[in-house]
Amino acid sequence: MARNSFSFSVFGLNPAPQGSKKYVGTRRTASGNNIPLIVESSAALPAWRKAVSDAVKHAMLESGDDSKFDSAVRVDAVFYMRKPRTVSRQYPQTPPDIDKVCRSLLDAVTHGGVWVDDALVVELHAVKTWATNEPGVIVTITAI
Repeated sequence: MARNSFSFSVFGLNPAPQGSKKYVGTRRTASGNNIPLIVESSAALPAWRKAVSDAVKHAMLESGDDSKFDSAVRVDAVFYMRKPRTVSRQYPQTPPDIDKVCRSLLDAVTHGGVWVDDALVVELHAVKTWATNEPGVIVTITAI
């Protein structure tokens, strides 16, 4: 039986973006060609993706339900960003971009195992706001 809904949260880490790349040099292949080395720009991405994946696995275990979503889903995510002391803006309208934190979130949820692929996501509602305490994310996934 497939899931109808699922919720989890991750706090303690600022959401990390996925998708921005940076050039770090070249390497020579066995055939003697030089190829560019490109890596993710965010050094925080591996820790963020692991935290999300672990939270998904933990929430599945706690629910006693190891079934996966197998059809279209809606994802609601509220990202809580750490607010610098010197910032007075009402909204976190600076990097990371909301689409890039969504990308890292959805890929990490896939790794967590609550669905086979994030291609099942047909609706996505994401909000980026300032954290009043710890940065992180609250996520609800609903079958539609």
